[in-house]
Amino acid sequence: MRKNKPTAKGIVTLLLFITLATSCQKNTIYHSYQPVNATGWEKNDTLLFTLPQKLVNHSYQYAIGIRHDDSYKYRDLWLEINQDTIHVYLADITGNWTGKGFGNRKQLTLPIQLKPFSQDSIQEFRIHHIMQDNPLTGIHDIGIQIKKPQPTIRVASIRRNTKTKKVNSYRERTPQQ
Repeated sequence: MRKNKPTAKGIVTLLLFITLATSCQKNTIYHSYQPVNATGWEKNDTLLFTLPQKLVNHSYQYAIGIRHDDSYKYRDLWLEINQDTIHVYLADITGNWTGKGFGNRKQLTLPIQLKPFSQDSIQEFRIHHIMQDNPLTGIHDIGIQIKKPQPTIRVASIRRNTKTKKVNSYRERTPQQ
């Protein structure tokens, strides 16, 4: 009987995978989902996300996460988050869900623009829907994700000249590009 011994290639691949999996979360400050009532989301049901730390006078990247199923009968969803109105499209113009998932369950995460927290503000998000249906059915969970902004790296583009190489211009580029 042959024993499977780990090879150097296998170990390197595993370490690379672990490094990539954990490095993606370094910029995440907060990420949480809250369930919506199974019988439907009432207009007066406000989801409260209390943040664990002060987020004052900094620029952060915010994202809203929505988990829904095929019984949701609209293409879009209107939400109010801390007095900001957010309009989210869950389906494209032809009616195909834009979120990912299996079966009839889908999840969509989208970046959103919110006002920064002031020094005196309470560190929380209050989210409720502002759709006409009451209760709103087909929505299962709502989530908030807060990340530190990714640093921008300056990349010089080089124009080749027959006599010399010279830096022509700069352009902004994020590390993933």
